[in-house]
Amino acid sequence: MGVAMTRAESVTDEPGRLVEIKADRPELVLTESSYGPGESGPGPHVHRQHSDCFYVLEGELVFELGDQRTTVAAGGFVLVPPGVIHTFRNEGPADARFLNLHAPGCRFADHLRGEDVDFDTHDPPKHGGVSASAAIVVPGGG
Repeated sequence: MGVAMTRAESVTDEPGRLVEIKADRPELVLTESSYGPGESGPGPHVHRQHSDCFYVLEGELVFELGDQRTTVAAGGFVLVPPGVIHTFRNEGPADARFLNLHAPGCRFADHLRGEDVDFDTHDPPKHGGVSASAAIVVPGGG
């Protein structure tokens, strides 16, 4: 039995930002993105039902996890569990290319496609959310 392969689906292709869906499954959604200098992800938010993971392929990204800030270079990994307030951006001088995994998928790909779905993203809770120490950060570049 072989593994089904699909072509990447581009959902954003504009100057400074490229986002492609690489896998869209109920158990996970995988995207590959390239953000130019100054490009930011969504504002601070939480997920209640899934983990949001990042693997930096090139360049570096700055992550805000709760009240903590960290820069992760190529080869680095960040796992944001449910309830941790987070956001990210490219503050570096070069493009940042990264993989983003949502597990389970929670219809993230449909959300990226602009479909009107109830995707698991929420404003930060007033109490501050789960401690940033619950996130896993593996620095890159080493």
